[in-house]
Amino acid sequence: MNVMNWVDIALTLVDTSGRRIDAGPDEVEAGSIRLTRWQVHPVTIADGAFAGRSAHLVKVNYDLRLDQDSPPVRWFEVEFSLLDRDSAIVAAVPRGSSQPQPAASYALSRTLEFVPVGGDSGLIHVEPTEGAVYAYGASGDTVKWLHTAASKGGVRPGAYSAWIVVLAPTGRAEQEFRVTVRFSPEPTPEDDLRPISASAEFTISLAGEAPLSAIDATDRVDCGFGLPSGLPRVFLCYAHEDNAHKKLVEDFADLLRRNGVEPILDEQHVGTRKDWGHWALREIKGADFVIVIASPTCREIGDGEYRGSDRAGLRSELTVIRNLQARYPDWADYVLPVVLPGRSLQEIPMFLAPMTKDHYIIEALTREDIEYLLKTISATEQWQGWVRR
Repeated sequence: MNVMNWVDIALTLVDTSGRRIDAGPDEVEAGSIRLTRWQVHPVTIADGAFAGRSAHLVKVNYDLRLDQDSPPVRWFEVEFSLLDRDSAIVAAVPRGSSQPQPAASYALSRTLEFVPVGGDSGLIHVEPTEGAVYAYGASGDTVKWLHTAASKGGVRPGAYSAWIVVLAPTGRAEQEFRVTVRFSPEPTPEDDLRPISASAEFTISLAGEAPLSAIDATDRVDCGFGLPSGLPRVFLCYAHEDNAHKKLVEDFADLLRRNGVEPILDEQHVGTRKDWGHWALREIKGADFVIVIASPTCREIGDGEYRGSDRAGLRSELTVIRNLQARYPDWADYVLPVVLPGRSLQEIPMFLAPMTKDHYIIEALTREDIEYLLKTISATEQWQGWVRR
């Protein structure tokens, strides 16, 4: 019933101007996530349902601790993944919303779905949210919550909680998890700081140190819900032109999040040394779409005109995109050139056919200006050219 004693996942900012990070004495701690005591309740499920499996209702508790002098955090994301692949997460709350939500109570159906109930009649209570909370998790082994700031002061430090339902093989006494934390600080304009994502592994007891009264799943026929629906994942390919351009891309990513799209940025996947070509191939093939953001360096590298020896990350990403398009010509429909405010159509690489195929010019970072892009994402059938992980 314990997450060991405590599990701390440090959040750090590193002063650097390139993609590669050498974490060392120049790290600036911006806070940490601490997993506190989790509550684990066995669940009595219907006869014949989920044969060979036992169900467990788990309250997930975590604290965000921020130093007084650290920069405000625009958002932070906490992801929980099962390390035992014969187990599965089948339901999770809070569901996520682009607007602050009031406190809510739920019961658990016999099919292990959360069913909203009025007042305090449910056994499962979710605290109100201050800013938008986005929930992701349709794979069965991962669920994550992204908390956004309700004001310019950043996200609120302190306690957060969520609930999940875990199906494990009958008789399993422990369940292993990995927690991964990402965050987006708001450094001052003169700082060139970037966040480092961090992770940790831990084990919870499914049996408990003392017997727990099993929670009976209800016979309610109300409409319930399990895992959050899978949102489209979009890989953002862009050049680190300067701080202003990187800030523009981050704001664009935040706008996508607020409108039901999960962006993938290299800034959120830094930390240990990695092969950027392998990373790009894995992340691009795992995404539903790739957005290539126009800029002078992006066009020069895409057109083979860049003479520098740096920009290894962007060169890797554009090489992967070119090679995938050559091997799978139909996949080109899933690569979307985007022109952000202040940029130019002429900054799209020629191999993306900016003059003969659709492109997306965004004059302002508003819902109205990305409507055409959102419609393209929602109306395009999922790519079936390779096996998705």
